[in-house]
Amino acid sequence: MSEPLPRLTTAQAAARLGVKPTTLYAYVSRGLIGSARAETGGGSTFDALDVEQLAATRRRGRAGAAPDHSRGRPLMVLDSPLTLIEDDELYYRGRRATDLARTGGLEAAIDLLWAQTAVAGGRSCHALPEVVGPARAAGDLLGPAARLIDRMQLSVVVAGSHDPLRTDLAPDAVHSAGRRLIATMVDALPDLGPAAPGSASVAQRLWPKLTASPSTPADLALLDATLVLCLDHDLATATLAARVAASARAHPYAAVASALSAFDSAMHGSAPSAATQMLRDGLDRAPERAIAAVAARGQGIPGFGHVLYRRTDPRAAFLLGRMSSMDRYAAAIRVTRELVAMVGPRTGRPVNVDLALAVLAVGAEMGDDAGQVIFAVARTAGWLAHVVDEYGQKPLRLRPESAYVGPRPG
Repeated sequence: MSEPLPRLTTAQAAARLGVKPTTLYAYVSRGLIGSARAETGGGSTFDALDVEQLAATRRRGRAGAAPDHSRGRPLMVLDSPLTLIEDDELYYRGRRATDLARTGGLEAAIDLLWAQTAVAGGRSCHALPEVVGPARAAGDLLGPAARLIDRMQLSVVVAGSHDPLRTDLAPDAVHSAGRRLIATMVDALPDLGPAAPGSASVAQRLWPKLTASPSTPADLALLDATLVLCLDHDLATATLAARVAASARAHPYAAVASALSAFDSAMHGSAPSAATQMLRDGLDRAPERAIAAVAARGQGIPGFGHVLYRRTDPRAAFLLGRMSSMDRYAAAIRVTRELVAMVGPRTGRPVNVDLALAVLAVGAEMGDDAGQVIFAVARTAGWLAHVVDEYGQKPLRLRPESAYVGPRPG
């Protein structure tokens, strides 16, 4: 029988909800959330999952409110031919993403997203050795706190500095540069296991960068499917950053660098790392203790909930279903099911792809930032699809206005 879920203090609950303690107590008096007297020290305590449920309810309420367009100009809704998210399904150019993950690899999915003529197995991504060497050397100069995502950001800058045609914004030129860039970002990472040949697929070359554990064909197929499902996701924060840069006609390397900067954030690209840490904690001790630990930080429970999916994140459902039949992921899947049993019914939040990436990382003996790397490698192709689309639009169209609220002159 599992232990009771540790409770949050007033300060922790208020921080999670983004309100003052007085507002939190107003919620209690209105019956929106329950509280209990602390056994020691006085004050009130709160159930962590009740707090999460209230946080989700408040967020849905804000999302459903009518926007105030009375001042300024709201950020526009952008037409896009790339990705559709509808009825808890994800589609790339009208093709269901999970179907693509089941039947093809990253390279074929890139061909589809980039609207290129289909080639058996997809067009390969190859790096130039004269670029990979300097990119890897640049990464070796980073400090002791460096992560793999920092190396990838440097690789983008180095690759751009070696491309004399980087300012060519024609689709074919961007696509050609993009394939080299994706390969460079992978190949310049340090090797943990025997390196795959340069002619191998992106998934085959990426695996030994993330773990020293040997791969099986099933592992590589899983990683390839994961890359496909992380390829694009409408106008996520980093994708919008790439489009804004492209709107000003930044070259594709600069646009990807802009996206990576926005991506390297706690609420976006770093979310799989937080989910991985929570999952490891759940393996080391009781899962409810792992949940309480992350809830106490006031930043929510990673791996659950999504603004665009109400019931099911199809990416997570697909990947967790596949890993459930693979022995090496059994322990991580077991803890994940325990987490879902505690969090899902209480908060109404579905498992998201961050937790699926965490299961992959833990089961394959990868580092905490492996999910972020997988995410970034795949999403770079998605960003480039948006960049090419933006190059075809009116320049500088993504220039919103601000409504000045500071002191008046004089």
